[in-house]
Amino acid sequence: MSQGNRELGDLYAQLQNDLNSDKRYWVRNDAKLRAVVTAKSYDEFRDYVDAAHLKSLSKEDYKKKANTSWNKSAT
Repeated sequence: MSQGNRELGDLYAQLQNDLNSDKRYWVRNDAKLRAVVTAKSYDEFRDYVDAAHLKSLSKEDYKKKANTSWNKSAT
């Protein structure tokens, strides 16, 4: 790999990192703005902000399959 390609790859990786950091910043900032109005304590506010990046589960995420045993040692 040539020096120019390596530098270009490093720049691309840095750009991706910066874009992800910026996205996390704005997600947390939006959560802060919502939590200021709704939170009843600082702990609740902090919990809202700390969980801002989490996504809700879909039906497929928690749908239990009939043939899946969670505790295989018990069967």
